[in-house]
Amino acid sequence: MSQLAMGIYDDLDNQTQPVLYVDAAANNMIVFGGHMSGKTTFIKTLLVRLHEDIDTAIERDIYILDFGGNLGQYRDLSLVAACFDNSNEENVRRVFKAVEDKLEKNTKLLASRQFLDVFNSDEEKRPAHIMLIIDNVNSFLADERYESYHDLLQKLCREGLSKGLTLVFTATDVSGGVGRFLGSFDRRFALEGSADKYVDIFGMRVDEPMKNPGRGVSIVDGKPRELQLFLPFRDELRDIPMFCEYLSAIETKTDKLTAFDGDLTEENFFRFIAKNAEDELDPDSPVVGLDYYDHKPITVNMHEIHSLAIYGKKKFGKTNLLHLLVRSIHKAHRNYRFVFFDDGRRQLSDIYSEIAPCSNYIDSIEELYDFMDENGYAAKMERGVLNKDFVEKEYPGTVFVLQSKMLFQANGAQLLKNVFPKMIATAEEKNYWFIFSDVRKVSNNDRDTESSLNNGIAAAFLLDNIAEFVSDRGSRSVFGEMDPKELKNEYARCELGDGYYYDIESDELKKIKIIKI
Repeated sequence: MSQLAMGIYDDLDNQTQPVLYVDAAANNMIVFGGHMSGKTTFIKTLLVRLHEDIDTAIERDIYILDFGGNLGQYRDLSLVAACFDNSNEENVRRVFKAVEDKLEKNTKLLASRQFLDVFNSDEEKRPAHIMLIIDNVNSFLADERYESYHDLLQKLCREGLSKGLTLVFTATDVSGGVGRFLGSFDRRFALEGSADKYVDIFGMRVDEPMKNPGRGVSIVDGKPRELQLFLPFRDELRDIPMFCEYLSAIETKTDKLTAFDGDLTEENFFRFIAKNAEDELDPDSPVVGLDYYDHKPITVNMHEIHSLAIYGKKKFGKTNLLHLLVRSIHKAHRNYRFVFFDDGRRQLSDIYSEIAPCSNYIDSIEELYDFMDENGYAAKMERGVLNKDFVEKEYPGTVFVLQSKMLFQANGAQLLKNVFPKMIATAEEKNYWFIFSDVRKVSNNDRDTESSLNNGIAAAFLLDNIAEFVSDRGSRSVFGEMDPKELKNEYARCELGDGYYYDIESDELKKIKIIKI
């Protein structure tokens, strides 16, 4: 399995053309060449060879960063744990995180032994063989989004083989920082290119091979040899689906990283959810999306969480999230009342109309005070005196959807400082739920009001780039204690449809793909 036939080479000393083999577990490999020279074909052939005789007793995980955009057909091969292009920064981070986690497990299992000594033994528990393939590494290194990974990549190149990680790169040349990694690649292949480039790659002058796709040079037995690479299939479009179908009957230990393909919807939700994660769904609590990394469902536990806040950019999905929450709660609890507090712009009218028979729509502070008093939720205060005729009432459940910007102005301070905190304190007993659906900065820097609001929130959503949000306008929000630098290193920028869910009481932050309705 380790010795893979990748082509043939010219042995002029013996006038023969032996098969060119590579050892998948023992050598880092890098392939240089120009456009259409056969670099990606090398990777395709390597992937096919790795799948031709699968040893189901060992774990092999292949991670592909397809910065050339030509390996999508191979993502379904059994041993390919992930094949992501450069369109989503978070997926690239997921690959590096998965590789690091696998290496950590290998390091513990190896206990200072060399990987190959244990991998090639008869031990029952053998470390996993991990492969990280980057097609067009020049493009990866030139992308400023991944600058933070350069040092990690160099460390993986330097130390990976001893722990079970093989790296396979393709590149146009040694420019753009590729040269700094070259010393970690003992198997180098140069396809069609200039003689000057061969000196950079091999450290010696090499005769340029004939101009033919897949034709190149490599060092074999200490000498430069001209070679011809094998094709992966005779007819790729015809053969790879049949190959994948054949492999589907073979059970492997590879852990697949599933990528979201466009929007997450109610229709495709169960296509992306992690295996056996359906058991985590609670019919009484709304499901808002899936964890970005392990694809487990993100639910708002209505038994424990009675106050939610939604922060985020304009037109970044806040209304969609709110609509999803309201619809889910209403579906699970038909007898609940919904109270919508808007600011006169009728931003919540579509959501309100969907459940109108069991909801109230309010668009002024004064009207809200009157409603709360008359319906037995909270006594109205006039001239510093509470209504002495107030009578508290019981309801099956009430969900307050609070989106008015007036809440965060001076005339809303009484609600945020005194009324809502008291109601939230007894929310579990009274069956109250609060959704602050568009949290804004409190006017006049009213720290007391701001503190009361933050202390009353049990969980929060953020639809924005979290590092930028915390360092800027979110510094005094419920996210304010987080370190922007750490957040920037941990999470990629949010794309439309992405967000964060922060369970404040358990201090757990998760990046999520939110269901779009």
